[in-house]
Amino acid sequence: MAREKGILEDWHDARGFGFIRRPGGAKLYVHMKSIGKSTERPKPGDTLSYEIGEGANGRAAALNVKIVGSPAPAPQGASSQSGASASAPAPVAPPKSREQTPGLRQISVRTAAAATIIVLLGNNIMLGRFPIWVGLLYVIGGIASWLFYQADKRAAEKRQWRAPERRLHLADLAFGIVGGLLAQHVLRHKTYKPGFVMITALITALHVLTLGLVMLGVYAPGGVGGFFRHYFSGA
Repeated sequence: MAREKGILEDWHDARGFGFIRRPGGAKLYVHMKSIGKSTERPKPGDTLSYEIGEGANGRAAALNVKIVGSPAPAPQGASSQSGASASAPAPVAPPKSREQTPGLRQISVRTAAAATIIVLLGNNIMLGRFPIWVGLLYVIGGIASWLFYQADKRAAEKRQWRAPERRLHLADLAFGIVGGLLAQHVLRHKTYKPGFVMITALITALHVLTLGLVMLGVYAPGGVGGFFRHYFSGA
């Protein structure tokens, strides 16, 4: 019977069987009984010489197997593992929690958006577009929004009752957007729910657009700006 050579791909040493990758790419079953006594146990990567016959279950299997070659040794210093440990699959790192490790892109977008709002607000105050009280409203609103996110995060961790998400959105809309964005970044909360992220993005865009247009003189706050100027600036 003609002999054939193949590479041992899968080998379950404890159970004494594995599979050979034949030259054509097909897999062939091999049992330790067909290899017989050897100076060493077979391991993945070994080149085997064998005959093809019928196994115990009636299916094709490798018979009269001989180990004719082993894989090239690893470079010196790369590894000192034994053959048995080398045959073990490499450990796979557990997947990281999404909520614990947000992507760098998400972190940069949130912090950059918060910084942009702060810069636009500061410029508007320095240019006299807004009184300083508007800045204080953003500070107070930001603190309130942060506290809302913090409370919601704790409730989620303890599986307690949580307030509706619209409360967080309203806090962000009512001058609390900077605190909301920083809370999402630092607390790593509400950063992956698509619907929530989209509404937060719209609220952020509204703040940036409004502050930008006011700073450029394209848009005047109208009644709201007049209210602040009249009652807080003495104008």
